[in-house]
Amino acid sequence: MIGHFVWRGIVVVVSFCVAVGVALAVLFALGSVWMGDELRAIAVEDPQFRAFVLQDPVLQDPQVQRSVAMAFGAVVFIGTVGPALTALPAFAAAVIGEVLHVRSWMYYVLAGGAALAAIPILAGAAADAPSLPASDYMTIFATAGFAGGFIYWLLAGRGA
Repeated sequence: MIGHFVWRGIVVVVSFCVAVGVALAVLFALGSVWMGDELRAIAVEDPQFRAFVLQDPVLQDPQVQRSVAMAFGAVVFIGTVGPALTALPAFAAAVIGEVLHVRSWMYYVLAGGAALAAIPILAGAAADAPSLPASDYMTIFATAGFAGGFIYWLLAGRGA
């Protein structure tokens, strides 16, 4: 009996860590693409950027521009989002699911999405931001949470 609880605890902790890693990978990948597209849209109108691109034939290729924009987007997105990330909402969702013995994939997917979507709202409330973050931003966080919740359900939630 005690061995079962110890084993279950190990499975839950490892599964939670893997799910957090997957959610962060999805969050940073989607965020980098989104921020890169935003930077590209802004840079097209900048005269200094256009002059710089015209000097280098390699940078005139749209694929290279997209790759460079995604790299800069990753730095900007991770640099601004990283300090606000916390695992507490996701941890609370996992604990509630385990204590209540919820085995539904839908609970873990929706709880993961809600947990990650809560982070920008909580960060905005802490910084006294006047409004909610942009819908694209919230969608990226929710999608990453959905992925993390699904991975957690696959690894540990089914046996709650």
